[in-house]
Amino acid sequence: MLKRLLLGLLVLWSGVSLLAEARRAITSWDARAGWETRPDDWRLGSPPVARLEACLAAARRVVPAGSTVAFATPAEPAESALLYVRWAAYLMPAQDVFGQDDATADRTPRYVLSWRVPLAGSGLAGLRPVRQLPGCFLYKASQP
Repeated sequence: MLKRLLLGLLVLWSGVSLLAEARRAITSWDARAGWETRPDDWRLGSPPVARLEACLAAARRVVPAGSTVAFATPAEPAESALLYVRWAAYLMPAQDVFGQDDATADRTPRYVLSWRVPLAGSGLAGLRPVRQLPGCFLYKASQP
């Protein structure tokens, strides 16, 4: 009788453990939309970096060297914006790339790159669209 009870508890524990592991695996698989924004997934050659490289390669052909470029991430959460800006600065070494919120009177952007979605709102008065690039949008600031 005791052996059957222990065997039953072992089978029950195994079943619950299997269901817990399956639930955890399905939850992480189903959350794959958030995979791109995790910093540990951003390595050279990974899909997020490859998409950003495609955008910035096209931008490097249009934006002259030495230009100031503000990199905007309107569709991304604020906590991952710095990650995108730093990768953009790394992938565009000939340009001065900084975050859209980091613009100052001494450091006004000549160009603005918007990642994934076009810019919208009242702050676009001094910007004119240049072209849509793979995965991003390029704007040029008007001369003061």
